[in-house]
Amino acid sequence: MKRPKRFANRLVGLGLLACLCCGCGKPAGPYQRAAVEGTVTLGGQEIEQGSITFYPTGDTRGMVAGGPIQGGRYSISAGQGPVVGLNLVKINASRKTGRKVQDAFGDPGKLMDETEEAVPEQYNTKSTLVREVKFGKNVFDFQLNSQ
Repeated sequence: MKRPKRFANRLVGLGLLACLCCGCGKPAGPYQRAAVEGTVTLGGQEIEQGSITFYPTGDTRGMVAGGPIQGGRYSISAGQGPVVGLNLVKINASRKTGRKVQDAFGDPGKLMDETEEAVPEQYNTKSTLVREVKFGKNVFDFQLNSQ
């Protein structure tokens, strides 16, 4: 008759251990991530295709997160989002120059449209954009000047 009681005690113990290991609803891992979304315009026009990247900065530590910009909008889920805290934001998009160049990955003699960075460097390679990501959902809209 002691066997069922011992089994029940072990079952309760395993349940408590699982609760301790999994936590109380907090995301796993050392860094807390959050969802971000918003709009991006350049000179008043939507960025049709590009990318947005969040880099932890200051005392914030963690992984870099990013995603595509499509039709002037971006959205990154909490599972893939930036870490909570201060993040440096870099935005990139390319535009056609109107010239044709050799396709580096195509057949010899095949030409393709040449592209260049459309977004000024103060929003990417020398970014000054910093946002504080908080727990939950964050909305950051970026209205970038074209010069």
